[in-house]
Amino acid sequence: MKIKGCVALVTGANRGIGRGFVRVLLERGASRVYATAREASNLPSVVDLDPSRVTGFVLDIDDGARRRAVAKQTRDTSLLINNAGIAGSEDENQRRFLRAANLDDARQVMETDCFSPIEMCRLYLPNMVKRGKGGVINILSIGALFCLPSHASYCAAKAAQAIMTMGLRADLDGTGVDIAGVYTGGVRTRMSAANTATLISPQTHAQQVFDAFEAGEKHIFAGARASEIRDAILANPGSFEQAQIERFRNPDRAWG
Repeated sequence: MKIKGCVALVTGANRGIGRGFVRVLLERGASRVYATAREASNLPSVVDLDPSRVTGFVLDIDDGARRRAVAKQTRDTSLLINNAGIAGSEDENQRRFLRAANLDDARQVMETDCFSPIEMCRLYLPNMVKRGKGGVINILSIGALFCLPSHASYCAAKAAQAIMTMGLRADLDGTGVDIAGVYTGGVRTRMSAANTATLISPQTHAQQVFDAFEAGEKHIFAGARASEIRDAILANPGSFEQAQIERFRNPDRAWG
């Protein structure tokens, strides 16, 4: 699928990786971009990137009624970019499984980062299949390939989304519709670690993703160290996992 001339919808488009996608879509000649954000106040600055081609929509992807309402107004979408997601509680203990007081936060992360993107796909893919062309880009994380102990629920949700993407790819086989999962590494965003010198910009990330997507890649590794981490996991999964445990080791028992 080519980006030039497409009609794209980007969730979580008001900042960071999502905004980077909007910028590069415009640069590469998308005919229209539907940009979504949870709050209406976050949309004007995105629309201002090119008011003639960017249309903003308020969308909380966990809200089924809003998903359906936006989908009705954007039926001509030919490229869906499922970018919106959450990392989970600000309390690290709540992002772990044994230390958490309960699994409410983990369930919310799973809902937002896995089930809601599935619902978005279920709304948009039937029209693409009828047309015999189109595409979906699911923004995962390199954390979908391993468990970062400080973000266990997030990694679990992204891993589930990665498998979901594979399931959809099987359903779409032979339809002419492409779907790719993006295992994103280090990108300079508001959620980045303090040391961002080695990270890439959201625009560079979007360029890497689109280059790979247009080349037909289904598993895309974009962002700083994404491919390096993948290769380290494949070389020795057990050693890589143990290294992560040691990085975040706590002398207290996880349930103590």
